[in-house]
Amino acid sequence: MNEFKSTHSLPFEACPWPRCPEIQLFRIGTCNGQWTSSDSCYVIISVINEEPGNGHLEDVFEWFENSCKRDGKALIITEFFNKRFKKHCIKKRGFFPITSTNDVIKEFSESRLSKK
Repeated sequence: MNEFKSTHSLPFEACPWPRCPEIQLFRIGTCNGQWTSSDSCYVIISVINEEPGNGHLEDVFEWFENSCKRDGKALIITEFFNKRFKKHCIKKRGFFPITSTNDVIKEFSESRLSKK
């Protein structure tokens, strides 16, 4: 079995968030945030990019998208504070707005969400 490697060969580090164990904290290089999952999707709740421009955000997307493809899930990013980042996700990353929310979604060929 081939192990996934992101562009910058950064590991995906995660641990439960002490305030709510259903939510995980992640760190990939200089990016960190919160995420959770369900049977049909992975949900990125927050992303903080400590050093914009070093390419580590690309690795964040690579890790989550690879996991979605592997597990047959969609990827959702929730509740944007940064409107430029939301626009970037839609125009450059293939996400679509979810009606009546401030969320975006990207589905992969056989995500379970599209079967519901």
